[in-house]
Amino acid sequence: MLRAAASSSSWRRHLKTGKRIAAGTVLASFTAAAYYRPTADNSTDNNGPDRTTETFCSSPQTFPYLRNETPFLVSIARGLSLGVTTLAIRLFMNTYGSYEIENDKEYAHFLKLVLGGDGRSDQKAGLLTIANHRSLFDDPGVMSCVLPLWIGLQPKYQRWGICSQEYCFNDALPAVAKGYIGAGQVLPICRGGGIDQKLLLDFARHLALG
Repeated sequence: MLRAAASSSSWRRHLKTGKRIAAGTVLASFTAAAYYRPTADNSTDNNGPDRTTETFCSSPQTFPYLRNETPFLVSIARGLSLGVTTLAIRLFMNTYGSYEIENDKEYAHFLKLVLGGDGRSDQKAGLLTIANHRSLFDDPGVMSCVLPLWIGLQPKYQRWGICSQEYCFNDALPAVAKGYIGAGQVLPICRGGGIDQKLLLDFARHLALG
């Protein structure tokens, strides 16, 4: 009886320690995501955001962080951000909405490209998808549902998206919110800034590296 009680007490201590480690990891990862967060370009010449004026923000040389250069804690935040968003949208759509995917050869080919097939991995070729939308929620909603769950939960197979900076990265949003959005592989864009704006060039860098 005493042995069982001691075993139960030890199990509770390990569980409590595990919870503290998990909570600390989540807190540290999103603190890092907030530090490396994307920022809006408020300059008049669209020459890129001035990160030196931001509070608790990485230097201009460390962003945009590429997949092979991503800090470890930001990688954790990326997995959590994409995972939580994907699961939440899947739950919402399966509960209150509906969608249908045609599992035909075009869809199979699309998945093959997403996974790096047809030479994409060897050539580091990017895959660009363009779609019209009615709201800000269309893009994460569609992308969360169009991929099989086991693929959608892996950041390396998820797309980089762009969102108008006045919505997703405006100055009224706290740094942690911008960090969460940025960890979800979303970059800001200045509407009306033209094709030569620095923000679009940052996005093109990700596309060029596949």
